Amino acid sequence: MKSAKKQYAVIGLGRFGLSVCQELSHAGAQVLAIDIDEERVKSAIAFSSDVIVANCTQEDTVAELKLDEYDMVMVAIGSNINASILTTLVLKEAHCKTVWVKANDKFHARILSKVGADRVIMPEKEMGIRIANQMIDRRVKDFHPLGSGLALTEVVISSAMQGQSLSQMALCREKGVTVIALKRGPEIISSPSFDKTLEMGDVIFIVGPEVELAQKLRSL
Repeated sequence: MKSAKKQYAVIGLGRFGLSVCQELSHAGAQVLAIDIDEERVKSAIAFSSDVIVANCTQEDTVAELKLDEYDMVMVAIGSNINASILTTLVLKEAHCKTVWVKANDKFHARILSKVGADRVIMPEKEMGIRIANQMIDRRVKDFHPLGSGLALTEVVISSAMQGQSLSQMALCREKGVTVIALKRGPEIISSPSFDKTLEMGDVIFIVGPEVELAQKLRSL
């Protein structure tokens, strides 16, 4: 029996919101796209399960749309900070399961956290961290902040690192760092043994404290 598709609502259809809708749709999710601007709503029709022109700062609107039944709601309202904050508050008071919100700056992010946002996203900052880490060391394939001070990174094993075991890599021995998988060609090895000998081209997936992980990657 197939499981039901997850349902997501995206409020605010600027470039960021539209991109989120598009990626969710490509992943096979059901997406409700919402904005107060009719033209923006029209632009989301091609890659959304449903679209609606609505103002989600209103409690009655959120209740009518039954957004509390969705698996996750993304508030991607851009320039109108007041609307972003009020929408987040209304969604949390409506007992929506999970609410992620796009923030414009640290001040905006701090307020969103205080009104109950489950995750606050600063796209420019998070993308900057990922790109900077790739620029510093090209062995770092990607760097993903996960929130709550954690990050996921993918490290490509170079010729200088081959032949080592995971236990010999200082990065993997750091407190709070976990190697969750190793990719070798098409093979994925979950929770690999620390005695596993590494080969050039292997990719290891590591989760750990964001700041410490970024610092240690520079010393590989």
